[in-house]
Amino acid sequence: MKKLGAALVCAVFCVGLQAQQAPVPLNSLVTFAVLGGSTVTSTGFTVVNGNLGLSPGSSVTGFPPGVVSPPFTTNINNSAAITAQADLTTAFNNAATPSRAGSPPITQVGDLGGLVLPPGLYVAPSTTMSVGIGETLTLNGNANSVWVFQVGSSLTVLGSVVLTGGAQASNVFWEVNQSATLGSGSVMVGTIMAGASISLGAGATLAGRALAKLAVTMISNTIGQPGPPVTAGVPPALTISCPASTASVGVFYTSAALATGGTTPYISYSITPGTLPVGLALNTATGVVTGTPTTPGLSPFTANVTDSLPTTASNNSCSITTTALPSVPAPSSLILVLIGLACVALYGSRQRIMRLAGRG
Repeated sequence: MKKLGAALVCAVFCVGLQAQQAPVPLNSLVTFAVLGGSTVTSTGFTVVNGNLGLSPGSSVTGFPPGVVSPPFTTNINNSAAITAQADLTTAFNNAATPSRAGSPPITQVGDLGGLVLPPGLYVAPSTTMSVGIGETLTLNGNANSVWVFQVGSSLTVLGSVVLTGGAQASNVFWEVNQSATLGSGSVMVGTIMAGASISLGAGATLAGRALAKLAVTMISNTIGQPGPPVTAGVPPALTISCPASTASVGVFYTSAALATGGTTPYISYSITPGTLPVGLALNTATGVVTGTPTTPGLSPFTANVTDSLPTTASNNSCSITTTALPSVPAPSSLILVLIGLACVALYGSRQRIMRLAGRG
């Protein structure tokens, strides 16, 4: 009888395990936030909280003014980058496996905006997945929950993908056969693995990884790798990173204080003690900082986030240095004299040509 009872318990337990998707094995990719194959390009004040890698290409541009936050490093076609690209192939193939072991595949194509999806394997075999402007896709589960999205062609996120119920960005995986696009100001979570390229529009934030076989393009983005997948039911500690530390007077600024770990959803963000530069404002719901600075100077502050437990995490090492744009010097007296002489010579040449033409 005891054996029968044990068998029944095991059967129920095994069914429960079978219903759960396993995380995609990342190996060395765990420490990477950005990885490209041909090029990695940034415009503006991008902040990468994780290793940045490129292989086999050699062109990484935009750093600085973009920043790879210490202790993370930039790796261009070195052993770390070469290994990371090999691990990306392994991870991509694992995520793309038809009917991965665990929960059965669920066909989910087109616009995902407005949906609340439990953990599982979601498949768009030969088409797209997207989240439209102003729309939100919610992933609801606990710290162990895993989402794997298999996108047959392209992924476009113009709105927001958010986590609730304690779900972790480290347990969300997007396998995209072609290219992924995150629109300006979009909010994204999870590890994106693209067979071609990944493009992030101005101010888009990614709590996850941008891993591409070809190009990664960024514009004033905040990207943070969320650590290894959670499998033991205990989420990592709540942390918050600083927004970009450099701004320019009169130039639109967009960045974010990025939260990872803890118990999702994140309830609120704040800047205290300290203040942002004049002209910048914090979105207390998302952690996004935007605006146009008006005054040069240094603005130190502490970034804070509160999760739904509630627990609060703080980072007191944040600051934004606003610099004045260089002024265009007025022409010197000598330059003005030379310009005048050139005009006189040009006028004289024109007059001579007209006289010659008149004689003809």
